[in-house]
Amino acid sequence: MYSSVKNILSFVLLICFLPCCLSQTPKAKPYKSKNFLTPPRGVTLIGKISNPAVFYGHFVHPSKPLWMRSVLESVDHPGITDWTDDYLRKKYPNEPVKVETSKKEDRSKPPTWLTINQFLSYYTSEELYLVHSLDGKMSDMVLVPQNLHCGGFQKMIQQAVLWLGSGEIQSVLHYDELDNMLCMLEGQKHVILIDKAHKADVEAEGFVEAGGYSLVDVDNIDRKKFPKLYNIEWYEVLLNQGDCLFIPRGWYHRMKSSGHRHMAINIWFAHLHWFDSDNCSIVQDFYKPLEPISTFGFASPNEVYRSKLLDKLVDKGFIIKDVLISALDSGTVERRSKFFDAVNKYQDGVLSWSEMYGFNIDKALAKFPDIFGLPGNVADDTEEVILYDPIIDVPSFEDNEENSDDDEIVTGSSDLQPDDPGIALSQGVFPLPDDPASGSTNTKEDLDTLNSTTENDSNENIITTNKPLKKKIEL
Repeated sequence: MYSSVKNILSFVLLICFLPCCLSQTPKAKPYKSKNFLTPPRGVTLIGKISNPAVFYGHFVHPSKPLWMRSVLESVDHPGITDWTDDYLRKKYPNEPVKVETSKKEDRSKPPTWLTINQFLSYYTSEELYLVHSLDGKMSDMVLVPQNLHCGGFQKMIQQAVLWLGSGEIQSVLHYDELDNMLCMLEGQKHVILIDKAHKADVEAEGFVEAGGYSLVDVDNIDRKKFPKLYNIEWYEVLLNQGDCLFIPRGWYHRMKSSGHRHMAINIWFAHLHWFDSDNCSIVQDFYKPLEPISTFGFASPNEVYRSKLLDKLVDKGFIIKDVLISALDSGTVERRSKFFDAVNKYQDGVLSWSEMYGFNIDKALAKFPDIFGLPGNVADDTEEVILYDPIIDVPSFEDNEENSDDDEIVTGSSDLQPDDPGIALSQGVFPLPDDPASGSTNTKEDLDTLNSTTENDSNENIITTNKPLKKKIEL
């Protein structure tokens, strides 16, 4: 009798709890790391694609990563719904693509070239990983998110790369010289990030300077060989389908992808030192959340050299000729002086942001390779060089009543243009009055979002970044 009752109770309990058990997704195992001494930190997490002004002011300008969760699904990215293997076979069957032949990145092994059909026939069973720049026919796969549509970002886009593989694939710990917007279309990527501020510790041992990568195995650090790296502060992100991650230039990162099929596209863009808010106010409402790259086009690869030049000038205050001459360490004094004159469109003795972003960078490298630290023949010193378009109408504060507030900031400088660096010189840097870094162009909605930081994981707007992820996965 007792045995029968026990069996009946067991059956009832099984019936009651079985549906609950079947409906639960198995919990992901924590990411077990034998790497760093300290636990990981998280990065800022929001539930929408940031607008360009907030993106620049709070993340690009201060060099802070940003995780945007499930944002591609809300804007109906076709990469999530349509870009299956069959789709790729039909649309690009014989397109040659660059393929790595190891699932654990080995930079000593050269890549190979296969057609899309060849790659798709073998990548799930062989050591193959598609890492291909999306230009030419495949450039229609490049859809630019709205945070890069204006303000100058749209002029800095350098390259877009498709990453497609199967199973566990991992990169070396490395950094890139370009800002990076990485979007996950399928599968997962576990990302380890280290602030570029820790450059000395990351590169102290086993670092290949020429390639910008470390020989360390971050999953199992040799504490004796890499003592400084073992004690470093690090960040962790787990990207899922529909997520995007902004990785600032210079930040060290290691990617580990997983899933039967995982696909991502990243967009590299040259670092932007000045956000042109006027441009956004004019064009932003005309664009869709995702715009094809054909709307903007890829920028000249030489834009990287503009960014490097501005790295030397960005904290120097007003850029008069003497400041530029002393700040640069390439070319002769005479050549630096001539370069200043070639860029100074308004001929007012001070370089504005619009002048520094307005000159033709390709022509500048051809005429002034020495200024950019490059080899090449320099222009004839007797030749007048102009690197800007002719002036049609010179703007002034008097002609623009809307800039009356800026007049109070740029006192005693009536010759300066509205986009010139107008702040207290004691600050030692010069964000412009319309630069989000100075906090003047953020919308109330966006500032409310960023100021409502919470540790509540259910908040769809933003989550704090100072604690490890609550949910991790062993990859």
